[in-house]
Amino acid sequence: MALDPLIEKLLVLQDRDVRRDDIVRRLEDFPARKASIEREIAGAKAAFDEKSAAHKALELKKRDCERRVEQAEEQRARFRTQQLAVKKNDEYAALEKQIEGAAALIDSLETEVMELMLALDESEAALAKAREAFNADLNRLNENLAALARVQASVQADLDGAVAEAESAKAGIAPDSLDLYAYVKTRVRRAPYIVPVEEQHCMGCHLKVSNDVLQQARMQGALPRCDSCGRIVYFDR
Repeated sequence: MALDPLIEKLLVLQDRDVRRDDIVRRLEDFPARKASIEREIAGAKAAFDEKSAAHKALELKKRDCERRVEQAEEQRARFRTQQLAVKKNDEYAALEKQIEGAAALIDSLETEVMELMLALDESEAALAKAREAFNADLNRLNENLAALARVQASVQADLDGAVAEAESAKAGIAPDSLDLYAYVKTRVRRAPYIVPVEEQHCMGCHLKVSNDVLQQARMQGALPRCDSCGRIVYFDR
């Protein structure tokens, strides 16, 4: 017995629907994949910015120390000028202590400046490597984004074609049959939506169908549904 022409048309429509729906699901993955790459870019930038900020903090600290050295030297010079003008020994001795304190502070600050200069040299080298690595990562990730966009455009083109094919497959199918098929899709939610009956069992859920459903499945133009899963069933032999 030949396959019912209506079932043949619906099976073609189902195949094209399944292809279209698969492409739709593929497209739905692209925003998450794009967001993942963008998060990598943001993470790489944040890591580099942190290293850059640490280097700038060292530069600021060094400039602050150098400024404090200048201030201490100016203060020591003022103390020496004041010392030349005093005539009392106790005032002279007090200024001498202040001069010594300023000198000690200058020595300490100059030592700190030297240490910061060494730290800056190391930081500059590390920052250069970090910048090189960041730029390489950024180029790679941007290339990944561009490649993803190309693939997405290609998949979108596939979808446009699949939608057109699915629409063309509806030609020659009565509206009530299309409505039933669409309803079954919403109830079953997972292909296949049209399945054969074999040895009185639905090949969608593999449960036994009733005699009434089996009898309808043998009839031309009928679209019986499985008693259990609700799929459209047909008799194929």
